[in-house]
Amino acid sequence: MNRFALLLTTIGLALSVTGCSVTSDEVSPTLNCPGNFSLTLIEQLKQKPKQTPAAEVTQYIYQGRTVFLVTGGSPAAYAYLFDNCGSVVCAAAGGPTGNGDGACSDFATTATNPTLIWRDPR
Repeated sequence: MNRFALLLTTIGLALSVTGCSVTSDEVSPTLNCPGNFSLTLIEQLKQKPKQTPAAEVTQYIYQGRTVFLVTGGSPAAYAYLFDNCGSVVCAAAGGPTGNGDGACSDFATTATNPTLIWRDPR
């Protein structure tokens, strides 16, 4: 696993324990998270060396919730999908097969409303 992927995993794990709660009594989970994880993620990416291709954060709606896909760097690097609390949902793409880790194999066909929210300008 390259350093960038390891960093994203670490960020996701660290932020996933900062008070995010999910209610199980609704069809779509309601996330109650402190702050806006996408801003935290972008700030972390800005602190890292420039990626080629450039790092991007794209917001989607997936399984009824807002998620953020981080892409960039080596084509073999995983493209991690984070929920709004900073938890890693899956590796939606990349890796040895290019298809991610298989945990959200329907992402490409079911995610909606893609919105590029940040692209590294460096």
